[in-house]
Amino acid sequence: MNLHEAPDPSSGWHIVADIGGTNARFALASQNDAPLQGVSVYRCADFVHFEDALEAYQESLRERSAPQLLSVCLAVAAAVHKDLISLTNHSWQFSRRTLQAALGVPVHILNDFTAQALCLPILRDADVQWLRRAPGRPHAAARTIAGPGTGFGGATLTAAGEVVESEPGHCSFAPVSEHELQLLQVLWRRHPRICVEQLLSGPGLANLYWANAVLGGNPRDLDAVAIVSAAQHGDALALQTLQDFSGILGSVCGDIALSMGSLGGFYLSGGVLEKLGALFDQTLFMTRFVDKGAFQSWCSEVPVARVTHAWPGLLGCARHARLQTQIAAHGKPTDKVVANVP
Repeated sequence: MNLHEAPDPSSGWHIVADIGGTNARFALASQNDAPLQGVSVYRCADFVHFEDALEAYQESLRERSAPQLLSVCLAVAAAVHKDLISLTNHSWQFSRRTLQAALGVPVHILNDFTAQALCLPILRDADVQWLRRAPGRPHAAARTIAGPGTGFGGATLTAAGEVVESEPGHCSFAPVSEHELQLLQVLWRRHPRICVEQLLSGPGLANLYWANAVLGGNPRDLDAVAIVSAAQHGDALALQTLQDFSGILGSVCGDIALSMGSLGGFYLSGGVLEKLGALFDQTLFMTRFVDKGAFQSWCSEVPVARVTHAWPGLLGCARHARLQTQIAAHGKPTDKVVANVP
């Protein structure tokens, strides 16, 4: 792959990547809206530096063909407003300017949930599972996507198509029952401040399990994979943990919807929900989502869906990369996507 030839938008491709705390997902996206090609998933722990993972993916491309590279667009689980990018839940760090100089093409870096928000207008019916559709005429309003993975993230797409970045996972946890207050008091023994991400994530499941075990008088630890397996085999403590997870997730997502005015829709994403499968209590989630006192009726109007597409972050990166190339070529975006509504 010759990275320094003059790019040809009509035939070129973008490398897009979704970099989380556990996995790095890569793909090729064409400028002409063709489906993603060459999707590869690498474990972050297998590489000392992000650049090593990117080089491994580029090497895999060289073995097959040599597409003209237009740009690289990365969605990262991190703050992206500075040159130095430091992943929140992994040790990788890299400089945006240094990476762009090394590659010789534009490098665009997005927050991981910003990328997911950008994909919302292009999701098909087959890419989502509706927990509740809009009662009546859909609202042309903000739409939010959020959810648990190695951490907890979220972002909102306005009705005008702009993304509002946020870090809801690092907001303080607010208990809404005596049991949740007890969980909070136990977790304070381990952490001076309990934020949403410490409950609603893979590590968050482990925290909830430990706190429930302490309350039951038999303190012990399990990781998220073992908790899910135990719940599948009927373990009462694991099942209680997943009930807590479903309920707290509903309360937090309802709070985010209220904060962002998400009458256009609320979309659940994140690898944890995929792993939970039927153990995720959707009914409890929806009950807690709307349990907002004077604004219960308002929350009941918010359409809610789970994103089932395997690569929403890659889709969002691809859309962003195409838009940036359109702007560079024409001075303005030519994307005519009309926001889909439930």
